[in-house]
Amino acid sequence: MTCILVSRSIGGVFVDVVISEEHESEMEIAEHPVEKGAKISDHAWRLPYRVTLESAIAGERAVASFQQLLDVQSTAEPFSLVTGLKVYQNMLIKRLTATRDRENARVLKFEAELQEVVIVNTESSGGGSSSDDKAQGTTKRGQVAARTTESIPTRTDKVLSDAIAVD
Repeated sequence: MTCILVSRSIGGVFVDVVISEEHESEMEIAEHPVEKGAKISDHAWRLPYRVTLESAIAGERAVASFQQLLDVQSTAEPFSLVTGLKVYQNMLIKRLTATRDRENARVLKFEAELQEVVIVNTESSGGGSSSDDKAQGTTKRGQVAARTTESIPTRTDKVLSDAIAVD
């Protein structure tokens, strides 16, 4: 039996505990009438995934870890996020809220809202229509096709190294 231990890292910044995870997957559905026989997929699309994590980092690492989280946010470099439910690709920290009070004076308790960045490749066909163009969605000179991509380099190596598979 294979067991996967969940990462305790956000963009390479290690946290001591994940208090809660909130996962959001939403579809945008066009509000205008759809003609009978039309492809419904042309009138509905998935919005970027959102994950909200409530986490804590205790002790001497709290201040340095908060600065590291701010640095990850400001670099705007997509990374993979390993959670208990799903591995998310191309995530960025959208919002970071830190709370310190008398109960948590030596603890960084924070909430991080992460959002997927939908990354596409755009390609322009230079000549006439070819079988390659049709496969890529371009059929006329100068048309541009947008395709989502699964292979954009991210900070995956840092985060996925935090998840350990055990046989």
